[in-house]
Amino acid sequence: MKKVLFYFSVLCFGSMQAQENCSTDFNFSVDTTKAAQPFNHLAFQNDPCRFQFAIVTDRTGGHRPGVFMDGVNKLNLMQPEFVMSVGDLIEGYTLDTIELARQWNEFNSFVGHLQMPFFYVPGNHDITNAVMEKEWLSRFGSTYYHFTYKDVLFLCLNSEDQQRGAGHGTISDAQFEYAAKVLKDNPDVRWTLIFMHQPLWHQRNTVRWQELEALLGDRNHTVYAGHEHRYVKEKRNNGKYFTLATTGGGSGLRGPKLGEFDHMMWVTMTDQGPIMANLALDGIWTEDVVTQDTKNLIEKFSAHSPIEIEPLFFEGERFESGSLGLKITNDENVPMRLNFRTQNSPNLALFADSSQISVAPNSVAFMNLKLLSQEGDSLIPAQLFADLELGAEGEPAHISYPYVYRIKPLRKRALKQCSQKPKVDGSTQEWGAMSYAFERNAGTVKVEFDLAYDEQYVYVAARVTDDTIQSYGGGATWQQDNLSFVANAEKMGRSAVSVGHDWYAQDFVQQLSPANDTTPSVAYRNNLPKGTKMICRQTDYGYEGELALPISYIQSFQGENWQYLRLNVGIDDKDGGEVVRYSWLPIWRNADNYVGSGYFFRVEEKR
Repeated sequence: MKKVLFYFSVLCFGSMQAQENCSTDFNFSVDTTKAAQPFNHLAFQNDPCRFQFAIVTDRTGGHRPGVFMDGVNKLNLMQPEFVMSVGDLIEGYTLDTIELARQWNEFNSFVGHLQMPFFYVPGNHDITNAVMEKEWLSRFGSTYYHFTYKDVLFLCLNSEDQQRGAGHGTISDAQFEYAAKVLKDNPDVRWTLIFMHQPLWHQRNTVRWQELEALLGDRNHTVYAGHEHRYVKEKRNNGKYFTLATTGGGSGLRGPKLGEFDHMMWVTMTDQGPIMANLALDGIWTEDVVTQDTKNLIEKFSAHSPIEIEPLFFEGERFESGSLGLKITNDENVPMRLNFRTQNSPNLALFADSSQISVAPNSVAFMNLKLLSQEGDSLIPAQLFADLELGAEGEPAHISYPYVYRIKPLRKRALKQCSQKPKVDGSTQEWGAMSYAFERNAGTVKVEFDLAYDEQYVYVAARVTDDTIQSYGGGATWQQDNLSFVANAEKMGRSAVSVGHDWYAQDFVQQLSPANDTTPSVAYRNNLPKGTKMICRQTDYGYEGELALPISYIQSFQGENWQYLRLNVGIDDKDGGEVVRYSWLPIWRNADNYVGSGYFFRVEEKR
């Protein structure tokens, strides 16, 4: 087998001086004898003259505790070669040397956790007076400086060199002369990067800044600043100028579109200039963001909500008000907390007894909801939001899981006895007129259905009117026309909130494609409750289907004296290449589903 080896070389120096020669030794080996290859090309993005660093921005000016340290931890995850700053590292604005030392010691303890170099740049919160400048000089040696790295010039400026405070930054004569000499001494670097705190191009009376900016116009350069706590990119002076947002500083945090977010800037230096990406702190996660233990809890709380809700049923012409009960079961060995909030609909108002409930380990709690009707006959569900946290107060949550329940009052539907035992043969003629129906697709598809029970089964029959039937006798049911029945017989509080988790693993569900004389039905499931019967056959107008669900299945959840069944009926309609799913009531898994949809209550009356 022939292999091709690619060799590259780089010479890297440990100093921070300009490096004109970037090459390294490494090899890559791959079989190239096959015509087809499992890669697009071999132009690796591994130019040894490229490098990556990060920029953190304002920590202070109304700092929010913990945010900057979160950024430090995430920098260690990202592993840049080094980290730049643009100032406002401490709160400052003090003459108290003891307090000043405390603040710097605190900040340096954060930086001490970084695994890579960190370069300091002063902001107005770091140097506001002579005392603070003296403290800076004693700790860091200089308020402005430069270095080169892989033939890129980094020029770190002090916009506070005349201590005028926020909005009044300057470049003094001495600093200008220093910067001008640095630029003169480094005329041929690949790129020049400027770091300062206050965006002096937004200000007036900046002393020598405009002259310094003019020196940048004829060279490749990019400028980074902070101070304003609002991100913006500008093009000026033949370069890109960035004002960064925050890494913990005061912010309305209205989002990236308004420039208010906590971030670090990730910079990849190339021969064509820096490539910038803003990394939101809340978008960087450790490798253990979800562990096996967390996964087990997620699956548990997805499959079975700890919240049971008894639906609210009413009689009469109009609903006015009523109450619902919530039961919350914590069968874990740690405390559980639930935070509730409600959202009214145009004609229903929902009120919760409490906005938060704590449930001790292996115990149960209860809460009431009140529902009030406003004007309107077609009641739109109100919403209950429940955010679950598992774990002791003050400790990181083992899991946080959100639930959303849409709630409205419901009318009871009767599940009547059979007047005669139906034949499950694919013909619904004996059922006569159906009690329930729905139309979709501008009336081109119509589904009628009914149900009844006897001592052995609950029977469901459906007629589907559809002028185009595509049934293949094989393949997946959901890729052809089919009729589906979904049912849940669990206790009402649990059944009412079932959302068909894991493809209805806890529910009864069956899909059948319509059969004809030459094409058999395709079934979605084969492991149905013992004794289940279902058939679906084509007709001149579409197809018909029947289901016989054993009473024993319902009794396994509710006991001998069973009382109700939750049911939905749907179809997949394939016309041409597209399959569209329609259902009588909202699909339990969908966002428009509501608590307790589709209940039928057993009555002695005969159909």
